[in-house]
Amino acid sequence: MKKNTKYKIDTNEAYLCELGITNGDGSIKPKMTKKFKQISRFVELLSERIILAGVGKQSKVKVLDIGAGKGYVTFATYKHLLDIGVTPIVDAVESRKNLTIDGNNTAEKCGFDGLTFYNLLAEDYSPKHYYDAVISLHACDTATDDALLLGMEKKSRIIVCAPCCQKEILPQVKNSKVLSKFIQNGLFLHKMADLITDNARVMLLQSQGYKVDVIDFVAGEHSPKNTMIIATKKRGKQQKYFDQFKSYKKENGFETFKLEDMMTQSKLIDATWLDGDRQ
Repeated sequence: MKKNTKYKIDTNEAYLCELGITNGDGSIKPKMTKKFKQISRFVELLSERIILAGVGKQSKVKVLDIGAGKGYVTFATYKHLLDIGVTPIVDAVESRKNLTIDGNNTAEKCGFDGLTFYNLLAEDYSPKHYYDAVISLHACDTATDDALLLGMEKKSRIIVCAPCCQKEILPQVKNSKVLSKFIQNGLFLHKMADLITDNARVMLLQSQGYKVDVIDFVAGEHSPKNTMIIATKKRGKQQKYFDQFKSYKKENGFETFKLEDMMTQSKLIDATWLDGDRQ
């Protein structure tokens, strides 16, 4: 029996038509069915965290979307916040100028006054204010790390990211031979590098007092990149997780990691944590 899934997104929403996901009658375009399911699931999981963290009780909720692309998740998040009775402020950062122009035009057409697209690289964005949540759906390569950093710097209560391509760790583990001497198949090594990357991100989030859940947020047939990292701020800094991260780097054959470097530069990682190799 086919599962009856109730999505939080109404297919008659005007923004879905503007973004090319639905037809004028509210029906989903066949080629956009998988994308609609991704967006719906993303918003569902974000909504759960907003409720659990008590953010939904606020009169205003501020969200930052890094690597927003065409704004599928951006618009869905904004409208969902409106629907639960809060005033949303959503800032979307996207490096492609044409997409930011289109995004701002669509926001104006839909009357979404609190939604703004900025034409910048994620690493060049200077946050306008505190954000309750930082989100990112399939931001390429280390743009996910930029999103995580911005969330941690602002001590955002919620960070939700679905990483995309990850190229930083792979050449390092290939050269180190720690894994490659046991794993010769390139596909397996690539998958291992993805797992190593995301697990490193988890430990660094934990070092900043976040409770982290990692899930497959959609079925594999809807997207091959279906891992989601969901972090909720619970406490202050926890050095033990950074100590674990340092050991983890040695055990898996990589020396540099952009997120760690950025956290060190922004002083999220205390200088005393870098002294020696704690066990």
